[in-house]
Amino acid sequence: MGHDLAELIKHEPPMRLIDKLCSAEQGKGQCCLTVSSDNLFYSEQYKGLPAHVGIELMAQTIAAVAGYQSKADGGEIKLGFLLGSRKYQCDIDSFKLGERYDIFVEELHFESSGLSVFECDIRHNDKVVAQARLNVYQPPDETAFIEENYG
Repeated sequence: MGHDLAELIKHEPPMRLIDKLCSAEQGKGQCCLTVSSDNLFYSEQYKGLPAHVGIELMAQTIAAVAGYQSKADGGEIKLGFLLGSRKYQCDIDSFKLGERYDIFVEELHFESSGLSVFECDIRHNDKVVAQARLNVYQPPDETAFIEENYG
């Protein structure tokens, strides 16, 4: 897929942690990254990204898939919020420098209020190294939500 992430998610460098959207279809998709030392969360101690950063990689993949779907439907990218994760399990202590990781997300549940639940996993060489369920919220009216909560 040749989509620039700047067109799909609101995250900008250095907060954009994923490299590209590899595939997307209704309710599911895949992004990837190759860990570099210029990543915002790179740790010399771990020689990579600490394991907990996997949750943000999953959340950004959800955002990229949602952005792709919105663009495909003729809409704009929208603001989304990570509400929390359930059962985050990571079998490695870090995402290692120079290694490629593939992040897969699939929507399990959607409510018209904007709440969704996604099953997510991160794979290295086709082996699942991290998994979780993420609860996310995309307000139906972004402007009203911001004014009401932050205005």
